[in-house]
Amino acid sequence: MDPVRPPSNATEPSRDVRGRYDYFAAGMDLLARGGVGAVTIARLCAELGVTKGSFYHHFRNVEDYRRQLLTHWSSERERQVLVAASAVSDPLERLDVLRRFAVSLHHEAEAAIRTWSRTDPEAWAVREKVDAARERTISQAYRDAGLPEDEADALGRSAVAILIGIQHRGDSVDRDQLDALFVRLHQVAFALYAPDLAAPG
Repeated sequence: MDPVRPPSNATEPSRDVRGRYDYFAAGMDLLARGGVGAVTIARLCAELGVTKGSFYHHFRNVEDYRRQLLTHWSSERERQVLVAASAVSDPLERLDVLRRFAVSLHHEAEAAIRTWSRTDPEAWAVREKVDAARERTISQAYRDAGLPEDEADALGRSAVAILIGIQHRGDSVDRDQLDALFVRLHQVAFALYAPDLAAPG
């Protein structure tokens, strides 16, 4: 008599047991390596080691997946910024936390999203929302630190502009260089507008 074989899913318990977050994480990695054109059903499934049936359990098609990936990126990044900002009451410490958070972003994937947004109105709108939220959070921290409102708003825009610029400067982002640029921006800002306060970093 042939031996009783366990069900196939018992021998590979993790195969196809993937949630949406796994797909979004894989999508960000594919974006970083090849842009939006690399985000296909076949490549996502290969990346996660799952079948296409697993993909269709969560998403209708690749267009639906890409829309949800954008929404996830937007909501997750905004949530993380708000959590980081609200966790620290002191505005100088908050600026330091926000700087470290910005340096740690998945910059290569974000650069791909920015390129994607140039040809996709929905991606453009989502990217604009993320950048605007970042500007507001940074500006508020500068205002709370005692800088004039107009200057605080300009510094929020400048910080995001630095982020965008360095994301597009090469194939990968030099995190140390980005950190140094943010620190220098803080130092100049406080030297000009609040010399009695110690600049973060």
